[in-house]
Parts: sequence; structure tokens; C-alpha cells
Amino acid sequence: MAGLIAPIIGKDVEGSRARARGWLISPSVRDSRLWLGPRVEFVGKARIELGPRVSFFGNTYLNATGPNGFISIGENSHVDQFCVLYGQGGLTIGSDCAIAAGVIIYTQTNQYDYDVEAKIVDQPIVYNPVVIGSDVWIGAGAIILPGVTIGDHAVVGAGSLVRKDVPPWSIVGGVPAKPIGSRKQVSEMLPSRK
Repeated sequence: MAGLIAPIIGKDVEGSRARARGWLISPSVRDSRLWLGPRVEFVGKARIELGPRVSFFGNTYLNATGPNGFISIGENSHVDQFCVLYGQGGLTIGSDCAIAAGVIIYTQTNQYDYDVEAKIVDQPIVYNPVVIGSDVWIGAGAIILPGVTIGDHAVVGAGSLVRKDVPPWSIVGGVPAKPIGSRKQVSEMLPSRK
């Protein structure tokens, strides 16, 4: 049906399908104009809260189950293809964020040293929330570990492994991620836009 309507309303076919999928996902998000690409899986849907104009570009997995599980994503944030958002320990993503392709965010981890005699699969799971501020860009393939807070306006470079908090306005990159700059310094070097 979207293929028939798209030429009439002037939108591409996939865009029309994504809007239709977003409208059908849940009555509670119909007014939010959710953009939902193909093969997006919500596990624990009742614990997932999405602000207006959130976009998922497909092949993405969200899991909000667990004792403290929830995922909250603020308005106008975008999650690109092939992302995994584990919210079993609690995951908050602010407004106006860009999560690039292949990003994995963990809010839980298995222990390996709780009981050295026990098998890995029998070790306890530890849950620790992740908080991502507003206006944050997380580059492609980055991995965010449990317990991390990423401040407002920060940038995480592609392929980074973030295991420590990232201050607001910081640019971090590498394995493990380390400070490599500041968005404020970069903006001071750019020509004026007046």
C-alpha cells in the first residue's frame, strides 16, 4: 500500500513504509511520528519510551527487559542501521542525538572473577545504567560499556571503546576511548557563520 501512496504524497517508498511501521508499532507513539526502518526488534516494549521524531533506520535490536530494564530516547534522536541497545540495566539517550551504524551499548555484564572456581556462565550478571546526554554523536562501530555517562554535546569517534565517563563537549576516540579534543575548541577555529 505504501508503494501506491508514496508517488501521490511525494515521498520515497521506503520512507512511506517506515512511517507506516512507526504508526502501527503502538498506539502510544502514533503522535510521535516515529520513523521505523525494516527489521527493528523491540524486546520489553512496555519499558521503552520514545520521544517525538525518533528514527530507527533498520536492523536494530533494543532490549529493555531485566530487573532494572528500560530504554528512554529523547526527541529527534536517530539510530542508524545494525545497532544493539541493551537496556537491561537502564539506558537513557537524550534529545537530538545521532547514533551511527553498528553501535553497541551495554548496560549489563557477566563477571569472571566473582568466584574463580565457578564457570563463566554461572558467574553473576551486574547491571549498571548508561546515560547519554543530548546533542551527542556516537560514531560508527563504537561500543559503550555499562555504567558510562556521556555528557551533553560530546562526540565519540568511530570504533571507540568507551569504558569511562565522557565530559560534556568532549571529543573522545580510541581503544580505550581517550580525550582527543573539544567541540568548543573546534567551533572557535571555524570561520564565523555571520
